[in-house]
Amino acid sequence: MPSHIILTAFGTTTRAQAAYGHLERHIAARFPDHMIHWAYSSPTVRKRSATGGAPRLSVREIIDSLGAGCAIVVQSLHVLPGREFERVEEDLRRAGGQTALGRPLLSTTADLHRLADCLQPLIAADPHDAVLVLGHGTAHPCRAAYSELALILQRRHGPRLFLSTLEFPDTAPESIAAHIAAAGHRRVVVLPLLLVAGMHFYRDITGDANHSWRQLLSAQRIEMKIHDQGLAMLPGVADMFCDHIGSALPVRKA
Repeated sequence: MPSHIILTAFGTTTRAQAAYGHLERHIAARFPDHMIHWAYSSPTVRKRSATGGAPRLSVREIIDSLGAGCAIVVQSLHVLPGREFERVEEDLRRAGGQTALGRPLLSTTADLHRLADCLQPLIAADPHDAVLVLGHGTAHPCRAAYSELALILQRRHGPRLFLSTLEFPDTAPESIAAHIAAAGHRRVVVLPLLLVAGMHFYRDITGDANHSWRQLLSAQRIEMKIHDQGLAMLPGVADMFCDHIGSALPVRKA
């Protein structure tokens, strides 16, 4: 029986494609007997990709193209199990057949601790600086994972660890920047909690707009040192996705 892995991400139209390539190579090496396919959950990105090269398909379109008799694992490359992941779940419910679903990167408390391990070398490299972890943000209830991750990291690294999100932040970014300055920090290491260094990285973190984190920290006379790669390139993260695929195997009949 043919075996397939469909990797599904929100999608990007930036140079961050290299990060997706890195994940694919790692997963292909771990599961050499599976054919790998890519699906984007963002209709907007799928539409844009159709004019710039080979079109990207949805999960449902790929499953339909493979036909009956295939064992398929759909692995989410989303960071949290939010609305985009729920869209993938719905696609699988409608598709039926021998399909299984691998969970997003941060789906359990154990995942959060593993990510904290992956971030450890970056945080330890600058032991006297503040560290700001920046997630994408969501209004979905899965946002609670951000608070849990913050607690895990603060227990390990103390009050120099801060966490915020680019969208739907619990505390105004201006207040967090002021808090970092009030704590006496003159430099902050920024760790993007984004799978790839895409649009949000260049617009909301390092951009020139007044709302960007670079500008907010500069206004507080704080130097920003940024880790300029997404989570996909961080050692250990690809292994987390592989373990989620492994947990979804073997595929059983629906």
